[in-house]
Amino acid sequence: MSDITHLGFLGLGNMGAAIAARLIHPGSTLHVFDPNPEAVRPLVEAGAIAHGSPRSVADAAAVVMACLPSSAVCEGVLFGPDGVAAGKTVRTYIEMSTLGPTVVSSNTKRLAASNIAAIDAPVSGGPAAARAGTLSIMLSGNADNVAAAMPWLTLIAKKICRLGEQPGQAQAMKLVNNIMLAANMAVASEALTIGAKAGLDADAMIEVIRSSTGNSAAADILARFAICGAFDFGAHMSIVAKDVELAIDEAKALDVPVPVLNEARSLWHGAIEQGRGRDDFTSILKIVEARGGVTVRGVPRR
Repeated sequence: MSDITHLGFLGLGNMGAAIAARLIHPGSTLHVFDPNPEAVRPLVEAGAIAHGSPRSVADAAAVVMACLPSSAVCEGVLFGPDGVAAGKTVRTYIEMSTLGPTVVSSNTKRLAASNIAAIDAPVSGGPAAARAGTLSIMLSGNADNVAAAMPWLTLIAKKICRLGEQPGQAQAMKLVNNIMLAANMAVASEALTIGAKAGLDADAMIEVIRSSTGNSAAADILARFAICGAFDFGAHMSIVAKDVELAIDEAKALDVPVPVLNEARSLWHGAIEQGRGRDDFTSILKIVEARGGVTVRGVPRR
């Protein structure tokens, strides 16, 4: 499959754990780290080797991947006293987190000073797609480095889109995708709440939307994970709110006005202020429902 026999993975949250599990493969060894021992245990039981720090993983593996929740966490993982940059073996770092173009471009230059190449590879699709190996990867980086990593990336992704040679370009694309979803989730929740208060059946609304011009990924996600009452897509509200903030910062840097995104931000930011950052992001519907004084529910998932 590849001449790389030792691979590292950092960050075993909902997405990271699902991705890492796909990388446990005959003929290679997966080295993992997460500060939460409970997150590490299932990977070890499946055959991975646990380490006590990112640096320890980078001492053992030539290629290290990461899926981390924020730029602050990434800073410590890469450049802290026990960070990846101090590793003896690592030569390629693959960033699967959503951190924004500015941070990833800066980190790429700083890693290069330690003779570590960076590949920008944020993912989309959610934990279920990660477990199935059907994620989408947005990819930018040196062509030779990307080619060497491709056997591993194809284990976790159904669709890989090359976006350029410079790390940071894939991050820009990820923000484009995520803010479209964030804004659409907000307006789709409002639309369904209006319909429910007008007396429409939730499942009937979804049937019509799916065959009409209002259909979208947001509507589909709400139908499959929220209207059925499950609220279990697998991504926290805080992650969406963080991505919206990143996009607004990037828009300011590029001098692009984003009044609609700023309105959507108020809804996601409000969820955080209510202490609901760890709720599933499909719970945005609950917040809109509460404002409208109505519940949008269809047939429970079987």
